[in-house]
Amino acid sequence: MPETDPGRHHYDAVVVGGGPVGCIASLHLARSGMQVALIEEYEHPYPYPRAVMFDAYSCAILAEVLGDDFGRISLKRTPRAGYYLDKDNLDEPFAQTALEVGDTRNWFVQPQVEGILRDVISQAGNIDTFYGWSARKLYTEGESQLTIEQLSTRTMRDLSSTYLLGCDGANSFVRKQAGGSLTQLGDNVLFLVVDAIATPEHRVGDDGCAYQIVDQQRPTTYLPMGVENYVRWEFRINPGDDILEIQSPERIRELIAPFSDPDHTELLRHTIYKFNSLIADRWRFGNVFLCGDAAHQTSPFLGQGLNMGIRNTRNLCQKIELVATGQAPSSLLDRYQAECFEDTKGTIKEALKMGKLLFNTSPPANALRGTISSLRRGKPIDITAQIAPTARALDLADDVPSSLRKLLPRVRVEPVDGDATFLTLLHPERAKIIADGPIAAGAFDSLDALPASIRPDLYAAVDGPQTQTIGRALVLPESRQRSALFGDASYVAMLENSVLLGRFAAGDELAVCDAYRAAFQLTTV
Repeated sequence: MPETDPGRHHYDAVVVGGGPVGCIASLHLARSGMQVALIEEYEHPYPYPRAVMFDAYSCAILAEVLGDDFGRISLKRTPRAGYYLDKDNLDEPFAQTALEVGDTRNWFVQPQVEGILRDVISQAGNIDTFYGWSARKLYTEGESQLTIEQLSTRTMRDLSSTYLLGCDGANSFVRKQAGGSLTQLGDNVLFLVVDAIATPEHRVGDDGCAYQIVDQQRPTTYLPMGVENYVRWEFRINPGDDILEIQSPERIRELIAPFSDPDHTELLRHTIYKFNSLIADRWRFGNVFLCGDAAHQTSPFLGQGLNMGIRNTRNLCQKIELVATGQAPSSLLDRYQAECFEDTKGTIKEALKMGKLLFNTSPPANALRGTISSLRRGKPIDITAQIAPTARALDLADDVPSSLRKLLPRVRVEPVDGDATFLTLLHPERAKIIADGPIAAGAFDSLDALPASIRPDLYAAVDGPQTQTIGRALVLPESRQRSALFGDASYVAMLENSVLLGRFAAGDELAVCDAYRAAFQLTTV
């Protein structure tokens, strides 16, 4: 299809910003039948990596919108992350986590991903792309009115839309034009970020692992991603550093030398990053919405910046689809911020806490770490429980105890027709109902009336593969987890991304369906 449709001026949705969040939003909305315009200043994908890690939910959403093209993405599973006292000895972590507990994380190369997203967008018949165009003026007059400019020719063009999504990054034009403000949740920190290519024989460390080095002179993050030999370093800028001098080729060679042979390392780029901890006070202005970094920014110590943007924008796009098709009222769109704000704020604060573990290089703190490490005789402290996510409960849900929210990411399941995994990793892009025992035929026929995009999948916790049940059978091998998961109830109901909707007793199958209707304010079920 042509890059733009010169005859079209009105769209169902305009997406400003063509990074991963904007591209995924465009594909989601287009799949629902909407006419979409995607505006992006860069005519070609930005050539260097920025975000580097997808979590399980983001991978599931990408697989959904990309289809078979998802297999083109080069991904490397992250087996573990560790905290180290000494950059010269990366074999002895002070503390570490096995990231497969409650989460699966994969390194990726952003330019490759953006290129694949653009390829798939080019094949969609209802997405007009404006690459090399910049937003210049935005106002509402019943609908959103946007003026854009083609940077190469200075040509101006006016577009209107029913919905407009600002996916245009930390310095968002859309946020500024809408009068949005940001609240700072923690101190900003400056880091020198260096991206490079180095083969394993010329660098230290295991492919795919994350190394957080609590160095007294300069806290450092070292990421030998294992994807096409990409490597990233994040060096903290200390008080008194000459920021221009530290970016000189000779200083960068000195900084990376303990990790990688400078003579066999191809430097791709270096830049000074300010790691912000910010959240917008409003995410909705009529039918104009802030998404991704335009709505929230976090330090990278949990790897959640882009992933938060993907999951929150997915939340919004689902709701726009239901409203646009007349299945829910416009008031449902208010729930975008209501459902995502506190979880996002909590993740930003948790990333700040993890950063403090890296930043606290005071002599007493380091002495304490050294003493504990000696007492443990080199056995690292397992901090998996400290960083494993806590499941979120929808604010409309009845009494969901904190014990259940903490338990959910640790529940191991063995689908009889698949590989063992964790409940939170079991198709995280889908809503689901888990039954304590077989599900009788007809028990959940009322779910058939729900829109397919939000209809939950059925799972039955059974004693073995021979059990007959409606839905997919799975085994919970740890009996105590099974007992704690269900309590006195027979069903656990969840929205996608393992958001808890509630626990329900046997005989309350209609109430389960009503809970899904209420969560999306459905008017046509």
